[in-house]
Amino acid sequence: MACFLLPLTVAVLLSLAFVLSDEFRERIHLLNLLMWGCAIGLVADHVITGELVFHPPFLTGWNPAAGITSLVEEIVFTGGIITLSLTAFWSILTVAPKLTKAFVFQKIRPTQRDN
Repeated sequence: MACFLLPLTVAVLLSLAFVLSDEFRERIHLLNLLMWGCAIGLVADHVITGELVFHPPFLTGWNPAAGITSLVEEIVFTGGIITLSLTAFWSILTVAPKLTKAFVFQKIRPTQRDN
């Protein structure tokens, strides 16, 4: 229903950090691309399934009579899980090469000392 709003918000904030900060630019570039891809993909999915339309009420899957709690739950829980899983995937992609490199150097060092 509205799960795309949290990854979209994170993508916008990461884009601002990418533009405004030289310090974090290299670190967050891939995460920024992943968040934008996720947000665009989710918006496209919601448009294709008819849950998001470009005229009022915009979110057709949300019943305003039921209150805003269902909308907030969808954004926080579903959008949060999507955002956290993307962040975990990004951290694995970022950290794995460093760990592999450290592990390889640990295996090589003892053999070099023996020579």
